[in-house]
Amino acid sequence: MSINYRADQDFERAARRGFWRKILTRLTGASNDLLPFDEVRERLPVRGQHYLGFRQVPIKNIVGSQGRYRDFDRVFLPLQRKTKSRWVNIDKAHYEDINLPPVDLYKVADVYFVKDGNHRVSVARERGQEYIDAYVIEIDIPVQLSPDIRLDDLVLKEEYANFLINTRLNEIRPEANLEMTVPGLYDELLHHIETHRWYLGEKRGAEVTMEESAASFYDNVYLPVVVAIRGQDFLKEFPDSSEAEIFLWIMEYYGHLSQAYKEEDVAEVAEAIAAKQLVAEHPRPTVKKVIQMVDRTNCPVEVILRQEQADFLKTSRLKEIRPEVQIETTLPGQYEQLREHIAVHRWYLGEQRMQEIPYEEAVASWYDNVYLPLVEIIEEQNILAEFPNRTVTDLYLWIIRHQWQLRETYGEDISMEEAAEEFVEEHSNGSTGKAERSSKRIGG
Repeated sequence: MSINYRADQDFERAARRGFWRKILTRLTGASNDLLPFDEVRERLPVRGQHYLGFRQVPIKNIVGSQGRYRDFDRVFLPLQRKTKSRWVNIDKAHYEDINLPPVDLYKVADVYFVKDGNHRVSVARERGQEYIDAYVIEIDIPVQLSPDIRLDDLVLKEEYANFLINTRLNEIRPEANLEMTVPGLYDELLHHIETHRWYLGEKRGAEVTMEESAASFYDNVYLPVVVAIRGQDFLKEFPDSSEAEIFLWIMEYYGHLSQAYKEEDVAEVAEAIAAKQLVAEHPRPTVKKVIQMVDRTNCPVEVILRQEQADFLKTSRLKEIRPEVQIETTLPGQYEQLREHIAVHRWYLGEQRMQEIPYEEAVASWYDNVYLPLVEIIEEQNILAEFPNRTVTDLYLWIIRHQWQLRETYGEDISMEEAAEEFVEEHSNGSTGKAERSSKRIGG
């Protein structure tokens, strides 16, 4: 059998395999395309490039091409018959033990793209070679790429790369892995870091760099929660999520869902707090297990509270408007209620004045005319002594809620003083019973 015939048959066999692989991957939805180098380079932020010189490169790590990504599939099987002549000539050179020049490759993270030598890579892979000689230029990017990466994955890689450029966490904490599987979440993570940056600045009375705040956030906010997640092996409960995603889930929803899961109609409560999708996607026992884990572990609760407080003060600018402000709650999720109070007060002022009220003016008015008067009542009546381990802000929220409930029950206006008095009677150790007080009010 001549070398020409064997090389021709090798190509035909490779082309048939390429055809059937294309059919199979279409049926299964698997990725079968080589990645276009120019698009990858355009999507991912490049920090520079340098020449590595001669290397022996694992062929399985070559995932794309600069110019011929449509002529071959993901494993470099030929897809176009126009490539046959060149392919066959390279295959014949192998039969004749002719040394071929190394291919030229770009290295991007842990994967490679062909600059020159697509046919040589295709023939070598078809012949079962594991490595190929190459001259390599490395493109420096801030994220890792694995050989199974698809073009669709570049959206997430691009977001992660931009996140790392902003925070430099990959340099400051090289062991950190905050990759996620859902687009759009890196902005939320960056928001948490910005909030922590504001918190540090307020605490120190000086501006804090992004790099310093990112490191402090990772050490003092992110890791304590993630360590708790690892300790409970929650990745088994959420197999399609990453640690960073579960961290965001806990930070965003724990305060709300810890209340929602005490109610009978979980879906209804969750919908009201914009967590319906989470409840729908994860069974109640699984989510309840996460809530119980956070409840048992003081550190994540403290972290959540500190971050929620910082976010509330930063977004409301209350510290700037009223520097003497002291607002602190002991239960996650309550700062969101304070935001709702401000929003309602802003609406109320707008209705009174028949005009749009600037947000900062509404914040100041809420603090001066709603929050502080009730705080003064709490302090004058020494109500805090009846509720150890709670704060004035806790009592403010509970009494306001109690005032609304009393108005709904009795259909009449209830003053803050009355609401505070009834709240203490109902919930303190000296409670005389709700039924007795209800009959007293009706009879009076």
